[in-house]
Amino acid sequence: MSPITLEKVKELLAREEKRYAEARPKSKALYEKAQRCCVGGVPMSWMRIWPGGFPIFVREAKGAYLTDVDGHRYLDLCLGDTGALFGHAPPEVIGPLTQQMNRGMTTMLPTEDCIEVGEELSRRFGLPCWQVLMTASDANRMALKVAREFTGRQLILAFNASYHGSVDETLVVDFFGHLMNMPGLMGPLVKDPSQMTRIVEFNDIEALEKALAPRDVACVITEPVMTNVGIIHPEPGFHEALRRLTRQYGTLLLIDETHTICGGPAGMTGELKLEPDIFVLGKPIAGGYPAAVVGFSREIGEMLARRVPWHNFFGFGGTLSGNAPAVAAIKATLKHLLTEEAFARMIPLARKMEEGIAAIIKEHQLPWYVARIGCRVEFRFLPEPPRRGIDTLLDVDYNQVDLISEGLTGPLEALIHVYCANRGILLSPVHDMALVSPLTSEEEVDRYVRVIGECVEELLA
Repeated sequence: MSPITLEKVKELLAREEKRYAEARPKSKALYEKAQRCCVGGVPMSWMRIWPGGFPIFVREAKGAYLTDVDGHRYLDLCLGDTGALFGHAPPEVIGPLTQQMNRGMTTMLPTEDCIEVGEELSRRFGLPCWQVLMTASDANRMALKVAREFTGRQLILAFNASYHGSVDETLVVDFFGHLMNMPGLMGPLVKDPSQMTRIVEFNDIEALEKALAPRDVACVITEPVMTNVGIIHPEPGFHEALRRLTRQYGTLLLIDETHTICGGPAGMTGELKLEPDIFVLGKPIAGGYPAAVVGFSREIGEMLARRVPWHNFFGFGGTLSGNAPAVAAIKATLKHLLTEEAFARMIPLARKMEEGIAAIIKEHQLPWYVARIGCRVEFRFLPEPPRRGIDTLLDVDYNQVDLISEGLTGPLEALIHVYCANRGILLSPVHDMALVSPLTSEEEVDRYVRVIGECVEELLA
């Protein structure tokens, strides 16, 4: 049982929300004004999910810091939820991006940069054939269509509670044998998700083989390490079994590295020496500029080249996909940001952050855990790291945080976010997740750990 009471959480949350609102009158006024013309008062619905009652409106974001319209400056550990992993407005990308924009932004024709980008992606991730899209959601949708075309099969297999963007086939959960569309999914492709998706638990090799054995699954889509429900690491032998079984049953393996690229310059695909048939990466691949890439094996690439109907590009891509500025930004990111040198700085600092949070948990005997992938650090209100997605959905101390009745984040998570914001630190809004950029300093890591410690001490006072 947690030593933290719900009453104390709500008391502190009320105090911090009051302080948050009083200190940000301009953001609050802009949010209220935006209600008249933007759905939910924001241009994209996810921007509404920040705790505090209303989102911060941004004036400027540069490097490791963000400044709001009220003049408050924040150490940004959210970094656009990985989109700005290497810092905001990196000059290494802004320069080539601006140069290309001055030469033209969208022509629906290639530039020479695409060759260097394709060659570097091939070298780094081991697949020879590449396409550029606008988002990782777009790339995953394309990848699943291609997998169906290549295999002649209909079903997709995803792991329970996984996340791969706004892709209907993956927005499916299994509650103890009951397959259902993710709560809140609007206009699902099918009412019965079993028509398009199989769900098994991450790390469950026996269930995985049972699901693949009928030889009707086109593709397994997975992250190397599960995210978005905390961090769930693969158990020893899991990825080896996954690759063996997909090959044995004629199923393609799609690795979505969009979150786990935080693991290194070749992501966790490189760290774990994975061998996917299809590979997707979005978010930081263009240094914060909207872009994503999808890579294919030679066999799949040749199938695509043969079957491209030149008058109709079979349901994916778009006029702006592969635009010249995006390709220029990807080239610059691969060359200057997504590097061994950057991660040699980021990962040790993230390890220091992880150790600092772990020390707080141990000192106060909290039933929490902290986990890390590369430069990404998260803690959750569970007594031990989960090994399956369902564990993260159900294994919650409801006396401490009622995720069902209290909304998306629960009062304790909301408190930590608002407490940090009031002290000049931003976390990712739907996790207690922090990212360490190449521009984050050791002193800033210490500052974040200190603020979390102060919050815990107040909760236990």
